[in-house]
Amino acid sequence: MNNIVLIGMSGVGKTTVGKYIASQLSMSFVDTDEIIINRSGTTISNIFNKFGEEYFRDLEKQVVEEVSKYNDTVISTGGGVILNRINIDNLKQNGLVFLLEASIDTLYSNLKDNLESKDHRPLLDGSGLRARIEKMYNDRKELYISSADYIIHIDEKAVEEIGDEIISIFNRLNSCS
Repeated sequence: MNNIVLIGMSGVGKTTVGKYIASQLSMSFVDTDEIIINRSGTTISNIFNKFGEEYFRDLEKQVVEEVSKYNDTVISTGGGVILNRINIDNLKQNGLVFLLEASIDTLYSNLKDNLESKDHRPLLDGSGLRARIEKMYNDRKELYISSADYIIHIDEKAVEEIGDEIISIFNRLNSCS
């Protein structure tokens, strides 16, 4: 496996952890949401508002199909990438999929303070954030777990701890192959 793929809920730290791992392993880093934003020239919220979630998921599927073919890349995915099994199948062809899993408390804490990137998270916009996080987590939990090759619990861990845990697993598996 050449790539490290990070999946998980919005606010779990996929981008931050992914950049750390990429720097430690001298790998490339891509964020599927950032690619969509850059190519469309607008925010994910605008895409959802103007064209709907289905249109966004089609864009996401195209980007995932493309980045799945990359080599030596850390791929940070959007929180809903697991909603389409084709995305996971593509990502697994050349990558190990790590689920970053956090408690509702951690997700809430991370998301409530991160207002400037709320454009990234149209499904979590508005009031009642904690309840919406909990519902979304419960709705997606089985998909996250079934999509993951490894589950990394992130609660009360520093970015470096999480990244080093993933690097250790990745290196161990690649030295065996």
